[in-house]
Amino acid sequence: MVRQAVGDRDVEQVDSNKTDKQNKIIEGEAEEEAYQKIRDTFDTDVVKVFVCLPDMKFNTMNLDESKQVAEMYYSYDGETIGYIINMPYRDSSWGVDFEDSIEKEYSKSVNNCEIKITLYKLKDNEKSGCVAKFKYGSIEYLLTGTMKQQEFEKILKNLVFPK
Repeated sequence: MVRQAVGDRDVEQVDSNKTDKQNKIIEGEAEEEAYQKIRDTFDTDVVKVFVCLPDMKFNTMNLDESKQVAEMYYSYDGETIGYIINMPYRDSSWGVDFEDSIEKEYSKSVNNCEIKITLYKLKDNEKSGCVAKFKYGSIEYLLTGTMKQQEFEKILKNLVFPK
């Protein structure tokens, strides 16, 4: 077994006595552990992103207990997908401002949850800046990414809502 540092993570390579395959285990925060940490911290289940696109991967999660916000980051096609979970503990508002021009705005219902979607036209890019805002229970969610509309809608269609 060999242990090495790759970026800010440790990688263990295990020789499984198979010369054609090598097993690599990346130690770090896994997606399910991140969702469990959110559940434990806020004492509730949240809507989860399901990794449903080829090469889409969970990267990391930032949890701010004092602000009652969790930020989850995924990578897909060389871009970052951001997923923000806001637990409002008092009357407050939050928002995000984009400088790109709006290409399209519409709503979509997923699992009886109304999702507001905004597509932004990005200069010199075939892809759109995609933003989805929704509220489920008392929790607010924001999903952002740079991708084609069909790919973004596939992520939305595969959101996992708590029972």
